[in-house]
Amino acid sequence: MLNQRFYFFVFLLLMSNIAFGQLKGAVPQESAPAHINEERKTTSSTPTSAAKNNADKLRKSLKLSEKQYNDLYKALVEYETGVDKTTRSKLPKADQFKKMNQLNLVRQNKLKTILTKEQYHAYIMSFP
Repeated sequence: MLNQRFYFFVFLLLMSNIAFGQLKGAVPQESAPAHINEERKTTSSTPTSAAKNNADKLRKSLKLSEKQYNDLYKALVEYETGVDKTTRSKLPKADQFKKMNQLNLVRQNKLKTILTKEQYHAYIMSFP
């Protein structure tokens, strides 16, 4: 009886390792589409570069017009600049969290005015 329990436990342990040991999304794959690997290469060192990277990705995925792209870029620069200032500030973590939430709400409200309903829905649904 004890021997059967031991083997059953070892079997479960091995199966859980196999089932949960998959890192397909976290590790770059050779079989990944080219645009995925390109997106992973872009790093943002400044708020303006982060805003440009995000605006460029959204331009492709949401098929933005030139006016929408420019308005979106301005809104994202404002957001990223605020985030950068907040993270560099010496505010307590709780105050930083509140400030980040405020910045996010302002950004979301601006995006609602810039994007069409369909585009905004696609934007919201693109988050996991």
